[in-house]
Amino acid sequence: MVACATVMKSLLLAAIVAVLTGHGSAAEKFGNCCTKVSGKEMTEPILSYKLQFRSGHCVNAVIFQTETGWNCVQFNAPWVKAKIRELQLGARTTS
Repeated sequence: MVACATVMKSLLLAAIVAVLTGHGSAAEKFGNCCTKVSGKEMTEPILSYKLQFRSGHCVNAVIFQTETGWNCVQFNAPWVKAKIRELQLGARTTS
């Protein structure tokens, strides 16, 4: 019985860690918004983006979607405006 309780506690801890580490290597997320951002340039291909504005615990961010998930990035990171422009031009040529 004690071994079963230990296993259950270990599984619960593993589940909590998995949820807290979240999705996306460049960001920390809380629920459905970014609570921290990164300024590091992404090397993975970006599929789309959306803007997030500060509200409650959410911070200003550009959220880039990649094949592996969503990444929260600083609005003012030097490479971000160029990447958004590139995505917008790509969307216009495919429309």
